[in-house]
Amino acid sequence: MKLLALSIDGFRGIRHTDIRFGNHDVLIAPNGSGKSTIIDAMSLVFGRTRLVRDLTEHDFYGSRPEATSRIRIIATLGGFRENDPAKYDGWFRDGRAIPKWWDPQRGKAEPEPRSNEWELCAQIAFAARFDLEELTIEQIRYFHDDDTIEDPFLDDVVQQVPIRLFDEIGYYVLPAKRTWEAAATFASELFRKAVATLGGIPAQTVLCERDRLRNPQEPLEDDAGLRPLVERINEQLAKLFPVAPQFQLRVTATDSDSLLRALIPHFKAVDGISLPVGRHGMGLLSLQTFILLLELGRERRNSGKPFLLAMEEPELHIPPGMQRRLVSNAVSIAEQTICTSHSPRVAAFFPATSVQVLDHRPTEMTSTPLLERPLNATSSNAMRKLCYDDRPRFIEALMHHSVIIPEGRTEYEWFRLLNNVLETGEKALEVVDSGTPSFGTVIGIVPTHDSAVEETFKTLFRLRGGLVPLVDGDAAGSAKVAALSELTPSPRIILQWQDAWTIEDAIGWVLKGSEDDIVGDLKSRIEHEFESIDELVALFKVKTGRARLKGDYLAYEEVASVICNYDGCRSRADKLLRAITNVCLKYPDKDHLIVRDDRSSTEKCAVFRLSP
Repeated sequence: MKLLALSIDGFRGIRHTDIRFGNHDVLIAPNGSGKSTIIDAMSLVFGRTRLVRDLTEHDFYGSRPEATSRIRIIATLGGFRENDPAKYDGWFRDGRAIPKWWDPQRGKAEPEPRSNEWELCAQIAFAARFDLEELTIEQIRYFHDDDTIEDPFLDDVVQQVPIRLFDEIGYYVLPAKRTWEAAATFASELFRKAVATLGGIPAQTVLCERDRLRNPQEPLEDDAGLRPLVERINEQLAKLFPVAPQFQLRVTATDSDSLLRALIPHFKAVDGISLPVGRHGMGLLSLQTFILLLELGRERRNSGKPFLLAMEEPELHIPPGMQRRLVSNAVSIAEQTICTSHSPRVAAFFPATSVQVLDHRPTEMTSTPLLERPLNATSSNAMRKLCYDDRPRFIEALMHHSVIIPEGRTEYEWFRLLNNVLETGEKALEVVDSGTPSFGTVIGIVPTHDSAVEETFKTLFRLRGGLVPLVDGDAAGSAKVAALSELTPSPRIILQWQDAWTIEDAIGWVLKGSEDDIVGDLKSRIEHEFESIDELVALFKVKTGRARLKGDYLAYEEVASVICNYDGCRSRADKLLRAITNVCLKYPDKDHLIVRDDRSSTEKCAVFRLSP
């Protein structure tokens, strides 16, 4: 089966959202956007309640539920091999789901099919309410058949979903919290399911081990060191009980279940030494659950059963080279995967059409694919580079609170290096109490190509808010400001360098923080002729010929190293990035480097000049 769509109302920080899913999707967004909430919502509706914290008032939107407050989660399920409800008696009959048909164009379930492309689907739902008298939460999981039913707790027509149907859905979760030592033991429900699926508990072997533990060849109580104490205990017991019990020491409670729960996984290294899993690193602990799920999924697929896998941050505790390999294995095994991730490398594994960007709008959360459809021959070169060549960097930018759209890749590299300077070395530990978060934690930079600021903004605006174009201070930059201001909708904020400035002039300003000390250092690192910072800046603007330094990223690295070594330069770099951060967070008045351009600003779009 396959999850076609999920609707969430009133759950934690989500007032409302409707999310459509393909075969394999990854959800990306800044922290606190609701990615984990979506995974938990799926777990609630599909019966994996043990993977979700016990619900409290804080799980209701606003944290103060009234008598009428409801958590409502509706899952639309498809993937039926044929569009004939009569062939799926377990799903479509009296007391079960009412057949509906999924319209892939509009992303809605309809009561009757109007096209051969529409597919049979069923809807199941989860609802919860808070009892203000008992201070408890009541939950119900049911077949959702009619959108006009406002409250499933008050409607006698609601039919609850039989537990056995959840196995037919085949929903499993790789949770973010997966470092427990019991992941590969019989104390784990997942491990027991994997064992049962792959051949069952080795009953005879367990019973033999149980009997051996009940009657060990060399009981501990017979040890010479323990024997005097044991004999005194037995003497006292003989005086107290008509039939004197004999004191014994055993490794387990000596029943089969206790034996199974006492088993601890060990892993043997190449040197032959075997260590319990708790003595290994976090990577191995994390991998246990991942490997078990994949093996379980492989066996389900071999048995003709569905396997739908939700992965919450699969990159945790796993080295980068292994992350994509494991995600690739999951995609090859599962019929459907839904992944959340903070790793641009993992997210970029998925096609751009499968990267879902979450955004909290005023009244609802939206989920929009990075590309609605694959690029074709008419697509611009800028979009091709952004969505294919630079997809990891592009995705990384979208994971931040605000996103700067500069004119080109050169700006992207300079901002990356300046941010690295401020996060490198002992001086990075010096906290400046400015009341503004650091640039790198909240600001993402898009590696824009071909000066396609307007096109990039229009592409990103349908995905999320918090977009801030940054253009040059020349006539071409002013033309971009005018074009962006006329868009509907337009950016709420546009940044522009001061008159005649480009990013290279800003770097020159940073370098002049220690100009008297660094020219010699720069000359020893960069094999070009210059005698001042101004001459070096001029070289960084040259795009062709032997004097070309624009786009020379090795030279950029050398300049960044120099900035890092001089306090005056570091201070100016910090002021520049904090000024940009203040504008993006809507605090332009906090910074003297920011000047509002009233000539270019409109009612809907404020233009600010960066004027160091």
